[in-house]
Amino acid sequence: MKKKPMDNKTLRYFARMAAESYVNDPVHSYVTKNEKLRKKFVYHFMIERLATSNREDIIYIDEENRGICVWREAHNEYDVFDFLMYPNWVFLWVYFPKTVKTLMAYSHLDVKVFPENTYIISPVFVSPEHQGKGIATKLIKQGIADLTAKGYKLGLEAQNPENVAFYEKLGFKIIKHDHWKREGIDNYYMMYEG
Repeated sequence: MKKKPMDNKTLRYFARMAAESYVNDPVHSYVTKNEKLRKKFVYHFMIERLATSNREDIIYIDEENRGICVWREAHNEYDVFDFLMYPNWVFLWVYFPKTVKTLMAYSHLDVKVFPENTYIISPVFVSPEHQGKGIATKLIKQGIADLTAKGYKLGLEAQNPENVAFYEKLGFKIIKHDHWKREGIDNYYMMYEG
């Protein structure tokens, strides 16, 4: 678990990792069709997103910095003002329309699905060259052990249907499924049942 806040260099490091890991994420693919531009957008978006997590969330980082898992309180919804707390001015000016479109796509998410006192995975990713080595599994299991011991319920939202089976193997079950017709994106709400 993160012992101290990440510095700016570490935030940028994990944002670069996210840009590679999330290049084919359904929401980001919907917002930015060009893959090269999408990687740049995801990098800047994740700097802002991880900066918010750095202040508020529970973060697990692999001991060799190969992956990260963020757990946030489900009812703590982020908004555009969270992005202004760590202003990456290039991002805000150049990518503002894409940011608004991304946040609008995510606005379909219904946090009321999750009961109070629930922490959700948001996000988890591993450097592409280290995927398939059990790093994400280890980070998630570490969070499950720590957070359930403290009495928290656990959940997640997955937009990539390929990830659902992975989470089911870890003990999560689908409690609701939505299809966002305009964006052509599915969302799976899952809760940890052990």
